Amino acid sequence: MRNLLLVLALVAVATGQSSRFRQEFPGPYCAARFGSSNCCQDRQDGCAQPISTTLCYCDEFCDRGEHGDCCPDYEEVCLGMPPSEPENATSCLYKNRYFTPFDPNIVDNCNTCKCNMDGSVTCTEDICLVDDDLLRQLHHLERSIGWKATNYSEWWGRKYDEGKVLRLGTFQPKILVKAMKRLSNKGGVLPKYFDASEHWTGLITEARDQGWCGSSWAFSTATMASDRFAILSKGREMVQLAPQQMLACVRRQRGCNGGHLDTAWQYLRRVGVVNEECYPYIAAQNVCKISPEDTLVTANCELPVKVNRTLMYKMGPAFSLNNETDIMTEIKERGTVQAIMRVYRDFFSYRSGVYRHSAAATPAEERSAYHSVRLIGWGEDRVGYDVVKYWIAINSWGQWWGENGRFRILRGSNECDIESYVLASNPYVHEHVQAIRKVGELQELIVGTGYVPHPSRRYPPYGRG
Repeated sequence: MRNLLLVLALVAVATGQSSRFRQEFPGPYCAARFGSSNCCQDRQDGCAQPISTTLCYCDEFCDRGEHGDCCPDYEEVCLGMPPSEPENATSCLYKNRYFTPFDPNIVDNCNTCKCNMDGSVTCTEDICLVDDDLLRQLHHLERSIGWKATNYSEWWGRKYDEGKVLRLGTFQPKILVKAMKRLSNKGGVLPKYFDASEHWTGLITEARDQGWCGSSWAFSTATMASDRFAILSKGREMVQLAPQQMLACVRRQRGCNGGHLDTAWQYLRRVGVVNEECYPYIAAQNVCKISPEDTLVTANCELPVKVNRTLMYKMGPAFSLNNETDIMTEIKERGTVQAIMRVYRDFFSYRSGVYRHSAAATPAEERSAYHSVRLIGWGEDRVGYDVVKYWIAINSWGQWWGENGRFRILRGSNECDIESYVLASNPYVHEHVQAIRKVGELQELIVGTGYVPHPSRRYPPYGRG
């Protein structure tokens, strides 16, 4: 066997192609000898690796000059020598870096570049989630757009298409759903600034991270419902509801590839969900382990301490809010709300300030996608002679992003469609909660039907959950 490889080596040397021979069989060989020493002393015929149709060796005996039968990476792995360049090899230059057709492709952000045999370089041309040109333009426009951008390492190396699918995940509502009759709130004088997390201290869920799973439809629904359980129960039912259950169990959705909000709310109303500890989030769609007939007991969930709850956490019918004032009144009176927004590539780089979409690096082929977030308050800033009104929102990308997981966005102008489809719902808390069943005081509209319940219709009491 060793004689056969010796013939190959001699032929390679005789033709002046030994280094090229090594490049054509890059391995790894000696470096791949896991479970034992990579290299062996003296002659050990078992210290070998398959190469082509024969064997090469990683022992000291293999290193015999022109009669050697060492593996191509023997000098690099066993002797610590740098790999030799192939003789007369084609060399390519890309961004001040030389490489050959035998080298691994160069990774440039979300694209890869290959050295061709004729010395040319071929690169993929995907739009990256973030790149130097985009950041440069955003920094240049900083004063005019009113917000700051930064380079998040989480986005680097990712394609924009990946971000749209796996970091967002809410579908635009269907026409009939969006056209449903909307609630008008009769509110009093509204303050210039309001933050639900300051008004209801400790009861608002801070930003969580959905990971690389297009589950904002489940996250924004679960976290808003959690907020409202805590607020309406006055802290007695502080629960982190499980987006993973909706990701796995809600039918007619696409899991980590997105979902509709109206379908999520219908599930919360009819089936209900368990808490996060009972159904932990894994950023992937798995097999549903909850049936519509389950309770917290049959689902083997730990029961809450402060209330005697055994049934699932359910929400009442979701309803849509009509305008800026109605949204503000709803937040102030009953807690956070859920909003759909259109997301452009520059939004991923948001760091601080009041966001508005910029025209930075927006090629014709770059399309926006939809996302859902929680609105928790509002405020206004004075910039020169202008007053800039904004919403305070919580995203689902973790607290490393934006203003500790939050962002501010222009208010009153439907920036990025943020005011076009805003939903709220009230929970079936364990103890009776008033002022959420009377038609006229609060019309409960079933999402997607536009149906207004008649005052004589019977409803299950809130104390049943």
